[in-house]
Amino acid sequence: MGDATATSIILDSVTDETPEPATRLQRTLAFTAAGLVIISIVCFFVLMIGTWLGAGPDQGSGKGIWPTVELLPLIALPLALILILVLLVVSLVSRSRRNRKSTR
Repeated sequence: MGDATATSIILDSVTDETPEPATRLQRTLAFTAAGLVIISIVCFFVLMIGTWLGAGPDQGSGKGIWPTVELLPLIALPLALILILVLLVVSLVSRSRRNRKSTR
């Protein structure tokens, strides 16, 4: 009989601590940051392959889409880092509010 009570208490405490689903803002920040990182990595590999195939600055790589491919990682990676930090702050504020409500 004692084991059933202990199991019941454990199950009650485990089910009470299920995390709340992410908000729309959190999902948007996470997917945007992930997308920017993926695009930056793809651009980085395109630059490496293009340089390996001879598309250096003296061969006309400053024309067409190449300037965009070169600048995109320089802008997207810091922006992704900022979005990740904003996501961290939003998550901490949400968790803090949830803890404050549960202690009252």
